[in-house]
Amino acid sequence: MKICLINNLYKPFARGGAEKVAETIAQGLIQAGHEVIIITTRPRFGNWKLEIGNSDIYYIKSLYYNLNRFPVFIRLIWHIWDMFNFINYFKIKKILLKEKPDAVITNNLMGLGFLTVFAIKKLKIKLVHIVHDAQLIHPSGVVRWGHEGMINSFSARNYAGLMSWLADSPPIVIFPSRWLRNMHLEKIFFIKSQRIILPNPVEAMPERSAELRGEIFKFLYLGQIEKHKGADLLIQAFKKIKAEYQGLELLIAGTGADLARLKLLGEDDSRVKFLGWQSRAEAGKLLTTCQALVLPTLCHENCPAAILEAFSAGLPVIAADLGGIQELLSQNAGLLFKPGESDDLAEKMRWLLNNQGQLAEMITRGREKAALCSPENYVKELEKLLK
Repeated sequence: MKICLINNLYKPFARGGAEKVAETIAQGLIQAGHEVIIITTRPRFGNWKLEIGNSDIYYIKSLYYNLNRFPVFIRLIWHIWDMFNFINYFKIKKILLKEKPDAVITNNLMGLGFLTVFAIKKLKIKLVHIVHDAQLIHPSGVVRWGHEGMINSFSARNYAGLMSWLADSPPIVIFPSRWLRNMHLEKIFFIKSQRIILPNPVEAMPERSAELRGEIFKFLYLGQIEKHKGADLLIQAFKKIKAEYQGLELLIAGTGADLARLKLLGEDDSRVKFLGWQSRAEAGKLLTTCQALVLPTLCHENCPAAILEAFSAGLPVIAADLGGIQELLSQNAGLLFKPGESDDLAEKMRWLLNNQGQLAEMITRGREKAALCSPENYVKELEKLLK
């Protein structure tokens, strides 16, 4: 089967979880014997085509990658244009006519234009849409803890109403979490679609070796360094427990706009180490050398890839009780803390340190969940839907 996968960002311009999921799906489909083409964006001018393995990647120019560098009023104008980007409509339609895929899998479309769905519908190609975040409900795509009312403002309601019309009701829509599905249903999205809950795929990580007594206990943060990701909250919590225990480290792996501020926050503690951006291979190796993953996010996450990767590697996870995270950490697969509360996060970190001998069941639960989310299982489910 020839399948076209569409996502607004793809390597080498990937920077978040949705891009990682899109790449995992593409590689999984290729390994299953399907021919895959990719339609995505790039930040520079002009179009070019890059051959990677069995996949053809079409890059369409867009301001999306660097959008946060522009003033608010420019971003507003851009968002209005993006909703009705008829130029990209014809570009994408032309690519689809040339490639003649049997099916299209759409992901995040912001930056490519939301008329993309109409191009696919016009050509009568089988369509599966995967929802990764709240960008159809709010242009930021982020629902911040304590600011949930932002999606109910007058402008946000009008935006969501228009996006509900543009998104249409594809035959099949996949949600990686019940939380994300329910939020879209509340905003009257995809009413006529078959709505499937299917957690994101995750590649198997090297398993962490059995903990060595006397080794430094390393807490790991792995992700973007942005204010809404809450890494500063983690540093605050770490400082509250560091005097009580010997041999602790906090590793911050990632990059982003908030990195300079975070380094200032952690500069007085030599045990807080900043590792910078990590490739997928480097991140996998890092997971094998740490004792726990902490996800201190301040926004409602859908199905964080970092949690599933930690599960696969055999790491216990501590995460904020927001969005779809509770679904991943259910059945004693991890520890939840109250969002935004460094004291509660510090308490959960203490519990982990004091109960290392009781983590076997938690680690086993996590590995079982990660195994169910293998790319092979995910592709099998997609194949059933695309028949």
